[in-house]
Amino acid sequence: MATPTLARHRLVATSDLDYARDQVAQRFCAHRLELTSPAGRLDMVHNSAPVADDVTLNYLRYGPEVRITPGAFGGFYLVQIPLAGTARVKVGNRVVASDRRRASLGSPTELVDMIWSEGCEQLLVYIRRSAVEDMAGSEGAPVVFDPLMELNSPSHRAWLRLVRFAVDDLETGGAMLGVPLAARHFEKALIAGLLAAQPNTSNIASPRRSAPTSRTVRIATALIDAAPDRAWTLSELAQGAGVSTRTLQQSFQRELGVSPLEQARRTRMERAHRDLIDADPTSASVTEIAVRWGFFHLGRFSQTYRATYHELPSQTLAS
Repeated sequence: MATPTLARHRLVATSDLDYARDQVAQRFCAHRLELTSPAGRLDMVHNSAPVADDVTLNYLRYGPEVRITPGAFGGFYLVQIPLAGTARVKVGNRVVASDRRRASLGSPTELVDMIWSEGCEQLLVYIRRSAVEDMAGSEGAPVVFDPLMELNSPSHRAWLRLVRFAVDDLETGGAMLGVPLAARHFEKALIAGLLAAQPNTSNIASPRRSAPTSRTVRIATALIDAAPDRAWTLSELAQGAGVSTRTLQQSFQRELGVSPLEQARRTRMERAHRDLIDADPTSASVTEIAVRWGFFHLGRFSQTYRATYHELPSQTLAS
């Protein structure tokens, strides 16, 4: 068998069913775990590494076919991406036949019941519920995702590249994600990317509310300018401005033509621009400065930078 994913982050390896269940329950939720055949011999391995505070990457296998019944997750979302074998995952009233082309996504309020095939190995992306709701601006209302993820679609392939980048970085010592600021920004990118790629209830239009005032935008932009390195969420900015998240979004769209988080991204781009101007090209790099300000896709960073400043970031650094 090939070396398991996230092997340097081993948590548990056991053949004891009760111990395996208890250890996984500590990191996810209480659940029922049973072998579907009395002849099965458990070969459980669980590796786990946090990205920052709200996202954890996990490798999990059981060996023989197992049935796992957690009910509702409650406090987290779970993307299950098969690396080998298959799984039949029932989420609410939907059944996902999961394999290397299709992942499943369980939402906190949906009941989950699943069977992992013999030899099933999965990469599990654990995302804290509050982080998704903050990013979606749902104001505490549950965000429910479509449970089927078609991994070959362009948007999902782009999101998977972020996941694989995180796995690769964590497996090789966390050169980038070991930096707390970079890890927090990357975590936000993962959550925002999932909300953009996967259909969910936060995409449903809500009734328009009363028009905001310019004071709302001034306060929120002042917050961003005062702490540009902070991985702002929509709810944090709205709370600081004393308005709802929807009012904040409408204010920015009407007055600036961008979302609050896009304004935060533009501010980080400005700070990256300043750092590139001020940096010593013999000791600094474009990659280092881009990651410092939360830009992990260097090709996209360079493209946006050039469109904004009419030169490549490498040209700014060298000048």
